Amino acid sequence: MPVIRISDATWERLKAHARPFEDKPEDVVVLALDALDEKFGQKPSRPAKNTRAKEISGKKLPQKEFRLPLMKAVLELGGSADVSAVRRLMEKKVTPQLSDADYEPVSGGDPRWWNATCWERANLVREGFFMTDSPRGVWELSEKGKQLLRQSA
Repeated sequence: MPVIRISDATWERLKAHARPFEDKPEDVVVLALDALDEKFGQKPSRPAKNTRAKEISGKKLPQKEFRLPLMKAVLELGGSADVSAVRRLMEKKVTPQLSDADYEPVSGGDPRWWNATCWERANLVREGFFMTDSPRGVWELSEKGKQLLRQSA
């Protein structure tokens, strides 16, 4: 795959047209090329992009909906667990609530539901419900997080 270099100013313009966590830089470049093709009366030189994700994007499960299932999953795994074990259990827990939009991949390749789970975990760390000093790849409830789960039970 060829590599191109662009200026910082062009990079900022590119980011202004991208949807965070959805578009890759290539997606924005392709949109710009399609617009140029259309302006000059040419057909786009590539097949039409799948618009299914855009059609269903409003139906995804809100990020906050992953909070309690995530905390319960880690507690079920002993209060501390490897991220891969958390992911497997989380998928079982939330699958009934997920739509097609939640399975669409984000720019990193992971499904949207897992990306939302990771962001929610980051919020839980900031709020003190998950440990900040767990080993890399391990998600761990703090005492504050365990106490919250006991109160909500």
